[in-house]
Amino acid sequence: MKKLISMSDHKLLNRQLKKYSTPELVANKHFIRFIEAVNDSYAAYDRDKELSDHAFMVSQQEFGEINQRLKEEVELRKLSIKKLKETFNNIKADTGEQFDGNDNDLLEIVDLLNEEITRRKEVELQLLIAKEEAEKASLAKSEFLSIISHEIRTPLNAVIGMGHLLLKNNPRPDQLDNLETLKTSSDNLLVLINDILDFNKIEAGKLDLEKAPFSIKKLVKDIISANVNSANERENRISLVIDERLQDYFMGDALRLGQVLNNLVSNAIKFTHRGFISVRVDLQKLKPDSALLYFSVHDTGVGIAKENLPNIFTPFMQASTSITRQYGGTGLGLAITRRILGLFKSDIKVASELGKGSKFHFTIELNTVDVEQINQLESDIAGFDLKNKRLLLVEDTLFNVLYATQLLEGWNATVEVADNGEIAVQMMQQANYDIVLMDLQMPVMDGYTATNKIREFNAETPIVAITASASSDVRDKILEVGMQDYIVKPFNPDELILKLKRHLY
Repeated sequence: MKKLISMSDHKLLNRQLKKYSTPELVANKHFIRFIEAVNDSYAAYDRDKELSDHAFMVSQQEFGEINQRLKEEVELRKLSIKKLKETFNNIKADTGEQFDGNDNDLLEIVDLLNEEITRRKEVELQLLIAKEEAEKASLAKSEFLSIISHEIRTPLNAVIGMGHLLLKNNPRPDQLDNLETLKTSSDNLLVLINDILDFNKIEAGKLDLEKAPFSIKKLVKDIISANVNSANERENRISLVIDERLQDYFMGDALRLGQVLNNLVSNAIKFTHRGFISVRVDLQKLKPDSALLYFSVHDTGVGIAKENLPNIFTPFMQASTSITRQYGGTGLGLAITRRILGLFKSDIKVASELGKGSKFHFTIELNTVDVEQINQLESDIAGFDLKNKRLLLVEDTLFNVLYATQLLEGWNATVEVADNGEIAVQMMQQANYDIVLMDLQMPVMDGYTATNKIREFNAETPIVAITASASSDVRDKILEVGMQDYIVKPFNPDELILKLKRHLY
């Protein structure tokens, strides 16, 4: 019995053998082999059951995890479809077209989005083409303005220049009035042209401020003098008050500051009749190397309605549509004034009341100039003499030749003239000159080409461009071909003196 029991290590089989086995069975070898086989079967069943239970437990856990992941993916899909619908509806909001299909129809939404993307790409392509066309138009505009500038400035240079020379030749009193009127009209025309051309430069971001010493008192007085005749014509009185504490010379761009002041003064005169215009320059604050200056122009003219004040600084806009018809102008003056003052890191301010006048004012900071610089500047202009200096003037316009020749010979220079660049190259090969004044746009050979050819055999003689071109890259071009400097027509004789001094002495 013990032997039989020991043959089985399965608890259930042992209990059954104890209960039902007999000595005869225990002695039967066939029964013993059967019991061993049953014992092995029980053991195999237990092993399989254990493995099956373990596998079931693992499968149930994995099923739970997979089921949870599926739920999360379903929620994510629903959220994605919702976002896609919102995106599509936002894109189509401007057209009023909305997606109202089944939330589960993901393919339909994707197709709609693909259609919208395709449409947007076509719009972007059209915008790119439009941008390229706009850039071409802008380039054409700049080239047109450059050509127009040359064509207008060239004769205007002669008008202003001859007026300047005639005023210096002791005219009769009756001639003096006519010449003053001529000068005022030509100066106003020049301001108008400069406004249009400078606005183009400002828009392109290519207007830079110069830095040179200048007399603030002379600048303001010259502006008042230039506007006296127009003030008298409108029976206006004009006054100038300059702070006594203000020193004379500062470092800055006199041309641009003068442009700002002239715009404000001429506007005040234009919109005032039988009234009063007051111009003030005050020292607001003195610093070690600079000064803060306050400028104001106050008139008793027509004034500006409160609701129209925002329009006056908008390009080509004026306070009302009747102003252009009644007073003229381009509507650019104040827009340019504000933008130029922006380059000075300042801004224009205005106080005005309809029927009671206007006050425009601003502050700018300018660097001060030491006494030695002032004395040098004054000596550069006073008693300027070109004796024993031989100049080659390259210019194709007869009246500009007459003006420049009289001006230079008045300073005792020897002047020879070349009608175009080709002749200038030949003359430079045959003779020596102290300086060349070179026009840029000429028939046969232009100034750029002529300079290039001259520099092949003469690298020393200074060449200064005298040009009517308003192209913003003229400075880069002249330096590239080997010129040293340039001056723009119509030019102030004092400006030409400083250029000649710089390159001759």
